[in-house]
Parts: sequence; structure tokens; C-alpha cells
Amino acid sequence: MKISVIIPTYNRKKILKRCLETLFNQNFSKDDYQIVLVDNGSTDGTEKMIKKLSPPCDFLFLREERKGPHIARNLGIKHAKGEIIIFVDSDILTPPDFIKEHVKFHQIYGEKVIVSGPTVRTSNLMDDFSDIEKRKKEEKFFNLSGPSFITSNLSVRKKYLTKVGGFDEDFEGLGWHDWELGYRLTKIGLFAKRNVNAIVYHYKEKRDLSNLKELMKRRIERGKNAVLYYKKHPTLFVKLQIRAHQLLTDKFTWWLDTSSGDKILGWARENDKFLFNLLINLKLKRAYVKGLREGMKRHKVKIWPWMQV
Repeated sequence: MKISVIIPTYNRKKILKRCLETLFNQNFSKDDYQIVLVDNGSTDGTEKMIKKLSPPCDFLFLREERKGPHIARNLGIKHAKGEIIIFVDSDILTPPDFIKEHVKFHQIYGEKVIVSGPTVRTSNLMDDFSDIEKRKKEEKFFNLSGPSFITSNLSVRKKYLTKVGGFDEDFEGLGWHDWELGYRLTKIGLFAKRNVNAIVYHYKEKRDLSNLKELMKRRIERGKNAVLYYKKHPTLFVKLQIRAHQLLTDKFTWWLDTSSGDKILGWARENDKFLFNLLINLKLKRAYVKGLREGMKRHKVKIWPWMQV
């Protein structure tokens, strides 16, 4: 077995089914890849849906209590047969050449490469990737962020994941455990390369006031985990990576959490789409900063020396 695609999931039955359909439709030998699905305690009938599928490739379904996606991925790594592990999330849609493009870079750059690809948004669950060439060009020429360690689209050899002990299970919830793993992998000599052609589509419902509370909750979790990441690796590189400067700039957006801010947000929702999206982004940044502050108290870490814990 060459490849194991590991997917953690929680209560995403409808999206997960589409995610799996795109992975079943890969232009890659069905004998050479495996899908390892780890259900992190779903209660929406995910297991019943899985039993009705007819996977064309090797398929392993695992189930555990809800402990977090990184812990689910560790379970997947333990049971994976593949030499190369590809991580995706259960809301990711993969074009037909996805696995082939990951394998291609492993063949070109050798066994110590970590391969990442672009993750672009779509609100169309049945997206047929008709605009994929346009998306690739946009990523190639306008996204200068370089390779990442985001587990929505990442591959690395299993032996190195095992060598560093997999994902750090001290983290809770969402965020930064993938980057922390990437940091440890680079410490033992691995390096990252970005393959624009290994692009995936990330299904996201359009942001609105109805789902803003849940989005903010996730950002708070990310903020807390960012502090733990920095505590484990207290370097300037990590401080910049977790966007610690937002602790300083956040004081200029306090008004967003007032009744006046709510009124402006409501007006923008009905009258100005650009302003509405801008305000939503600022609200999410404030939620992230709230998580940073809570994380500093919890982990007794001063990201900036003059700030109280």
C-alpha cells in the first residue's frame, strides 16, 4: 500500500459523503491507496451512511469518543497501511488528480519532503471543479504564503510521523496542532514544498449572523492553542506565526462588541456585502485575541513581556 488518506470527522454526514465520493473518484490505482476514516463520536448517523457505501479502494472505518481531530488523526496513523500519509478534513472535496499530485512531489523531492497544496473555498457541495485551472492560476500568482502545515491538504511519510510521536495530544479543540507537528518535523530535517496542482476545495457555508457564534467559538479555541504552541516553542518565529501582534491592534476594534457595532453589522448585512464581510473578519479576529488572552492565563505565558497573565 503506497498511500493512506486519513480523515477525522464529527457530525458531517452529508458533507463527508461528498468528500468520500471525490476520493473514490481518484485517477490513481485503487490498489495503491487506502482511506482511513476516524469518526470522532458523531451522533448524526455517520456510521449508518458509511455502511451503505461501496468503496472501490481499501477502506477502514474507526470510531472513538470525541477527543479532537488531532487525536483522531493519531489513531488513523496507528492503523494506516500506507508509506505516505495524506491528511484531509471531512469537508474537503478532492479533484481527480489530487493523490497523483501528492505522490508526484514525493517522487521528485525524496522521502523527507512534506507536501502541501492550496485549499480554496466553495459553497457548492456538488462542485465539479470546472473552474480549477482558474483557481490554480490565482494560487500560483497571487498567493505568496508558501507551503503550510495545514492538515486539510498535507502529506508526509508515515515513518517520520511515528518518529516524532504524531500530533501532540496536549492540545484541545481546533487549531495549531498541525503547525506544531510541522515544526517538530522540520527540526528532524524534513522540508515543505507546495504543489499548486494538489489543490482541494474546502466546502464552507456562507458566513452570516446565524453561524457567527460558532465561528467565533472556533477562533477562541485557535487562540488558546496558539498560546500552547508558543509555550512549547517560545521562539520569535512562532510568535510571529501565531499573529501575536493582534494583541496590540485589537484595542482599535473594541467598538464592534457594543450595541452600536451590532447595529452597523446588521445594516451592512442588508446593504453592503463588502463592509459586512470586513466586519465579520474583524469580529473573528477579536475572538481569536480573546482566545490568546484566555490561553495566556491558562498556560501562564507572557507573549509580550509587559502584558499581565
